[in-house]
Amino acid sequence: MWKELKTLTAKKEHFKTILNKGLCSSLKNERLEHFIDCMEAFKLHPDNTKMEEVVDICIVSNKRNMTYYEFNLIKEDGSIIDISYRECFKKTSKEQDIAFNLNSALRVAIEPQIEYFKKNVKNWKCDLCSSNVDIQIDHITIFKDLKEEFLKNEINIPNIFGNDCYNRAKFKEDDKDFENRWCEYHKKNAKLRVLCKDCNLTRKKNGYIQQKKIKNPFIEDD
Repeated sequence: MWKELKTLTAKKEHFKTILNKGLCSSLKNERLEHFIDCMEAFKLHPDNTKMEEVVDICIVSNKRNMTYYEFNLIKEDGSIIDISYRECFKKTSKEQDIAFNLNSALRVAIEPQIEYFKKNVKNWKCDLCSSNVDIQIDHITIFKDLKEEFLKNEINIPNIFGNDCYNRAKFKEDDKDFENRWCEYHKKNAKLRVLCKDCNLTRKKNGYIQQKKIKNPFIEDD
């Protein structure tokens, strides 16, 4: 199942869910589907000696914090060692480059929407503290969350990009349909607001953070 997930974040969440189901003395005997998933995924661990002679996997309380759980590998000789599922899903340098360029291209694509919002702002004061110093445009639902929710439903995600006049990555013409779907998704789901630099830097970077109801500038009222 985990191989069908499209992002590293989704894959890590899958194994976090398995782990958080609680203590298990033998995944092989008690949760075979999870055992198969783990055996395949753990082969991606950078220390390839970890998986040598593994016959089973158990879930135990974390040694440093008993409120958390960890995977342990059971070897043929009865020895047991821990393994971090997160280490199995780290980006390579090439993957990091692709992720960076994809993020850039997604931001470049929605720049006209940001500019439209700026032109229609009537009160250039921070939505949280009313300051008019160092004003910025902020996504109420952070850009990262919007991006990940959109990408979950995409199959062929671009990994080769062109460059704009500022040498930023942008989508190639061959990926115009993908770009249009993203722009439409952002137009429908993004909620923008005006923040000063200080409030923007100190806001919580997850979920829906908002103190006023903000109208989506791209959607007409019913």
